[in-house]
Amino acid sequence: MALFSGNANKQKQVELQNIIFGTSEKKLMVSNEFLDEMTKVYISKRMKSINNATTNISTTKSPKAFFGYFDSIQSSLEELIVLEKYYPFKKPIPSEFKKNLEAKKDKYILAMLNRAWKHTNNKANYDPTAGIPRSPEQFGPILEEMIEFRDQYTEAIFGHVDRFYTSVYEHSIDYVEPEPESEELSEEDAAALAEEGAENAEAAGIIEDDGIQEFIPEDFGDDLVLHE
Repeated sequence: MALFSGNANKQKQVELQNIIFGTSEKKLMVSNEFLDEMTKVYISKRMKSINNATTNISTTKSPKAFFGYFDSIQSSLEELIVLEKYYPFKKPIPSEFKKNLEAKKDKYILAMLNRAWKHTNNKANYDPTAGIPRSPEQFGPILEEMIEFRDQYTEAIFGHVDRFYTSVYEHSIDYVEPEPESEELSEEDAAALAEEGAENAEAAGIIEDDGIQEFIPEDFGDDLVLHE
């Protein structure tokens, strides 16, 4: 049975046609039956992509792949949501599916992170009972990949990743190594360094009479202005 019968909803037919075929026609250019058939093909392709990607987000051990699949699902759903105005979807309709997916996103992310960590543990030369710790060489790559998508994490999930990180590097992700305290130069050493620097600059011919160092190439022209 065709989506539209007779001349009813002619404007909707034209709108749907332009969505399905990516056109901007002002009138219907195909038969109602053909439009119906191609709409089902359009929907079928996107549903197949959604189903495959949904399976993959439940099995992948790569954060990068996970978020690629997740974005693909959302993109296909957005395209199907537009069709809700024209096509009688069975429940859950695309907008409901999207809402349910977003509600479970954190659960999917946490499961993926745990799979990735377990997979790395199983491959690594790591045995705490034998005194072999987790090495940055073996665990660094997966941790970097996890951290790359930190903007997708809730505070709780980021804390979960941070615990993985701390087990390898013995400090949190945002830890900053303190700079070593610099030893102050004595007045004599400071004066000696200043004198040496002045001698080197004078020998290189870069000190003008007014003390301004001149580094301007000759081919810069006259439009370059130095601001003191």
